[in-house]
Amino acid sequence: MKINYNRRWTQIKENLNGKDAFICSLAGNTRYLANSESPPGCPPGSTMNFVIIPAKGEPIAITSSLEEHRCRKEAAMDDIRLWTHYPEIKSDGKTAKDVLKNTIKENKIETIYSDTKLSLGRGIKTKQSNFVNEMRGVKSPDELERINKAIKQSDKGQEFAKNLVESGEGLTEREVRTEIDYFMGRNGVQENSFSTIIASGPNAAYSHHSNTARKLVKGDPVICDFGVFWDGYCSDITRTYFVGGEGSDEMQKIYNIVLEANKRSINALKIGETGHEIDKAGRNYISKEGYGRNFVHGTGHGFGLEIHEFPSITYKSKVIAKNSMAVTIEPGIYVPSKGGVRIEDDVLVTEGKPKILTKAEKELY
Repeated sequence: MKINYNRRWTQIKENLNGKDAFICSLAGNTRYLANSESPPGCPPGSTMNFVIIPAKGEPIAITSSLEEHRCRKEAAMDDIRLWTHYPEIKSDGKTAKDVLKNTIKENKIETIYSDTKLSLGRGIKTKQSNFVNEMRGVKSPDELERINKAIKQSDKGQEFAKNLVESGEGLTEREVRTEIDYFMGRNGVQENSFSTIIASGPNAAYSHHSNTARKLVKGDPVICDFGVFWDGYCSDITRTYFVGGEGSDEMQKIYNIVLEANKRSINALKIGETGHEIDKAGRNYISKEGYGRNFVHGTGHGFGLEIHEFPSITYKSKVIAKNSMAVTIEPGIYVPSKGGVRIEDDVLVTEGKPKILTKAEKELY
């Protein structure tokens, strides 16, 4: 299914509220409006500096000589303006900002929405708007097709990770990470959506962890958190396994508490619910079981062209769940010096029950 860029451009034009144009410079937004299927690179970025959606006329992209040929090949729009410092290369200006100002003047644009703070000089009125970020939060069928492909690959990766970790006594975290990344790369993914996290034993008490040379010990909890890009869209999944297939009584108790919290927040993911209520459904259960102080982060976030995007599902989130929002649900418990557990699923808000997109086994212990 092809990406329908015209639908996106039209939706923005219909919500300009009298403004002359919407200008995007955030990497996720420029990819959304011009080349969603392209891999974002590492670290994630975009081939375009600006994308202009005018009230009248066709969209315009601004890029550098460094990215010109790739941008002309991949972008959905035909009008691409070029900037460069090099005098031998034909261009529309020496900087992206120069080209933007010239384009605005040429198209008689005076009032603008922008996705970041933008100063364009006298006579140009700009107002920052989150409209495109929020628009991206509701996924269309062409996006979900790509997200599901990415999730299918990360599910395979988790099946591989489970077997590797449970039989991997003596392997280092870095060795486990390397094997998982190689396995997924061999299956044809574009690239990882973030650096694979393998947190073992006491290192699993860190909600974020940089892989080390620590060797896996029998009974260790091992948090495996990773995702991939497929046709420009990403997945994000976490499972926790035990080396040897069995952890301590305390860690297995914690595992089952996190699993129940995961299920409760998923069940709360319904149209019209606030992010706060979705977060509370799992957080209250973890608190009731005595581990409230050990759940140190939000319950989830949107994902798609980027690994973290609108909406945010946290304790104070006022965002309202809408049909076709794709979000993570990832409660965790982290006990200093002992270890921790996180279980993360990718879930879709639907008219009925929420749809769990990730299929990797989690009913383990």
